[in-house]
Amino acid sequence: MEIAATSVDQILSNLASQPDPRWKTLDLDRQRKQIQNELYSRAPKDAMMRVMTRIPFQEAPNLAEIDWESELSTFETIQYPQYYLQPFHSVLGGYLSETAAVGNRIAMEAILENAHPRKSLGVRDEIAQLFPQDARYILDLGAGIGDDAAAIARYIPSATVTAWDASPFMIIVGRLYHQDIPNLHWKHGLVEKTELPDNSVDAVNITYLLHECPDEVKQVILAECWRIISPGGRLVVTDALTGELHSYRGFFEPYKEQWLKLDPDKLLQEAGFVNIKVHQFAHSSWTRVGEKPN
Repeated sequence: MEIAATSVDQILSNLASQPDPRWKTLDLDRQRKQIQNELYSRAPKDAMMRVMTRIPFQEAPNLAEIDWESELSTFETIQYPQYYLQPFHSVLGGYLSETAAVGNRIAMEAILENAHPRKSLGVRDEIAQLFPQDARYILDLGAGIGDDAAAIARYIPSATVTAWDASPFMIIVGRLYHQDIPNLHWKHGLVEKTELPDNSVDAVNITYLLHECPDEVKQVILAECWRIISPGGRLVVTDALTGELHSYRGFFEPYKEQWLKLDPDKLLQEAGFVNIKVHQFAHSSWTRVGEKPN
């Protein structure tokens, strides 16, 4: 089942902000107020505090030598949709910031500390094993620093794996983490409209992306997945349990109220995917695998 191209264009047009908003022109004063409102709310913040206290004990590579200005100058300007210009997780600039990119691995290691002996990287290895060994082209949408994409590329070295993300900051850090993987490639762009040919990839991975999007954007992203996945191809989606996300008060999640009402199976089925199977590799998240019919 597909969303008509005109509908996709209209949705994206309605969501778009002013032309070419760069990270340097974000409304940080507005973002500070959003973060303060979240932090000062009376809702429990136990889960957030557990993560914050564990973060200092995680190991991370030295990323202090990144020449951000030089690296960022190599990326093309993107017209970011308004929904993306949010202080996600109470970080000024959200995903368009050094802080979010440098802290991404550390935060995920803390959140998934008890989920697997290898923490977040172990969970990502489990996800990688859900992809067919004969897949040739695999796309990781909203890849962040590419930990999922790297796990998939290592698991299937014969496949071409592309980590696709809208944040140049994430890509800069991800390339440093994973520079030793020859079949892992990077693409800077919006996930809503990849402009890839129809039926051109064997599988798509989406991890912790959908809860960061309003409902109409979730539908557009899944419609795009349906369009580019070949018949018989696979979609693997991992995201937060609704109750678990609700417990992370203090980490600004602009679309969490919509996420609390979500039926993941219905969402994937309405996008046209079949034979949906559910896996759980961590107490705080689910993984669903769906197929595009032949």
